[in-house]
Amino acid sequence: MKKTLLAVLPMLFIATSVQALPKYTSTRMSCDQVQATVRQHGVVVLTYPAPKGGRMLYDNYVSSRRFCRPGEITERVGVPSANRSYCPVLKCKPDDRRHGGEEPQRSPNDPTRP
Repeated sequence: MKKTLLAVLPMLFIATSVQALPKYTSTRMSCDQVQATVRQHGVVVLTYPAPKGGRMLYDNYVSSRRFCRPGEITERVGVPSANRSYCPVLKCKPDDRRHGGEEPQRSPNDPTRP
């Protein structure tokens, strides 16, 4: 039992540390800083206030397609920054062209699966 626990702990640590993405509030940085931060880390979580309602929105943003899942491509979107209302960044999205407009097949363990 003790040996099994010692063998599992490092794998559990690796699995949980991989999921920890750097998180930043985009409206506390200039647009150049937002873009540089995404480039530096490859993938980050950006948070920002919703245009109406005051709640905080968040999503993952990437520096290139290589940080997307298989079957995904990048899409240029904008987030608010300290000096701009639209700061262009990249976000992963399903490649609809690849699947003929259908929803891509997802594994049962995929957290984004409906």
